[in-house]
Amino acid sequence: MNRRSWSEIFETINNPGVPVLFLLGTMIFAVLGNAFYDLLVTTIQGQTGSTGDVVYVIITVFAFLALLGIVIILWVWYNLRRRRRTRLSDTVKLTQTYPVLVLFVSANPRGSEWTAIQHHFRDSKLQQLWLIASAEAEKKAQQLREQVQQRYNQAVRISILSIASAHDIPQAYRVVTQIFELIVDQIDQAIVDITSGTKQMSAGAVLACREYGVPMQYVLGDLKGGKVDEGSEGELMKVLL
Repeated sequence: MNRRSWSEIFETINNPGVPVLFLLGTMIFAVLGNAFYDLLVTTIQGQTGSTGDVVYVIITVFAFLALLGIVIILWVWYNLRRRRRTRLSDTVKLTQTYPVLVLFVSANPRGSEWTAIQHHFRDSKLQQLWLIASAEAEKKAQQLREQVQQRYNQAVRISILSIASAHDIPQAYRVVTQIFELIVDQIDQAIVDITSGTKQMSAGAVLACREYGVPMQYVLGDLKGGKVDEGSEGELMKVLL
């Protein structure tokens, strides 16, 4: 026999879709509310000896303060939840560096590509950098290549692959799998960054990575006003398959 919880019972009673129970529940709650109010008035009069008008003022002020307190508590709780920055656990943070990095390039000049690239230059480990860019982001991809070559003297093979549409999942999937086929001997040393691409590009990359067993990374920025702060340094996390 299935037992119904109290929350389900109250939900049924307050459901206008069940007219009989709804009317019955409304009457019961109204009677209980009036009874509680009368009891409160009688108690205050007995304890303070106040007249009826004074009692009503006391109850009104108390109810207003109680309501105000509830609103303030809910407002503080909501803002604390929204602003709280939960740091990643060590098991999710990306600490390992990879010799091969596949990276989507965004047309946004304040994108997170440089944060993603810099991480893998630690220990001078990065050997191959694959940049995937749409027509809108191709100029930025060229700038990233020049920036890497100027800043790091080590030999890094940098390749730029064009994608006709940044909003085509199958196309993004094909480009990523094409790279995987070209680096088949190093596929176990590769990682794909899915931060800067569109949702469709990221979806295509996820499908390819799951098929080939290649890990992914994501640059997690700090939150400011409920949105990602583009000026924050960001934190690299590893996407667990």
